[in-house]
Amino acid sequence: MAYDLQEQEQIDSMKAFWQQWGKLISGAVLAISVAYLGYKGYGYYQAGQASKAAVVFADVEQAAQSQDLAKVKSSAGLLQSDYSSTAYAADAALLAAKVAFEKNDLATAQAQLSWVVQNVKDESMVAVAHLRLATIELDQKRYDAAIAELGQAHPSAFDALFLDQKGDVHAAKGDKAAARDAYKAALAKLVGESPNRQFIQTKLDALGG
Repeated sequence: MAYDLQEQEQIDSMKAFWQQWGKLISGAVLAISVAYLGYKGYGYYQAGQASKAAVVFADVEQAAQSQDLAKVKSSAGLLQSDYSSTAYAADAALLAAKVAFEKNDLATAQAQLSWVVQNVKDESMVAVAHLRLATIELDQKRYDAAIAELGQAHPSAFDALFLDQKGDVHAAKGDKAAARDAYKAALAKLVGESPNRQFIQTKLDALGG
């Protein structure tokens, strides 16, 4: 009898606990389940997007090899509109900019590089885009615009490249003193026997002084 009474008390206690906390517990379990399923579903979605984007990027690479700028632009545009969250979109934009620059379509090259700057989170890719935008500005003798691009934030690993290109811009402007300072600063940033060291030193020596 005592056993039955104790068992009944436990049952009553469990009922009271469930009445008080049951809805909250059920809701928490449901929320965790939905979150988990959502996470797994998002992972499958991302994998599917990447797989589809890879197919489109293959078209970009093939068109780039044949210098078919129209096809490159079309496929890169598809990646940017439908698969912008994938790395393929950024790679395609940089490749499209390269092909456009080689074909002297500077407007397209700038548009593709600007897309990278505005939409890509990878700091290294953004740094590459700024360097190439500066090259385009330099090619058009827009020196202040080139310097502005080279003044943008970038990973420290790119310091020497940015300073070297600043030297090129100042040299093109005829500002030898600023060019020398930039080249010297670039050399100071290089580690060990960098392949760029001799190239930058040659440009510095050519300035004299």
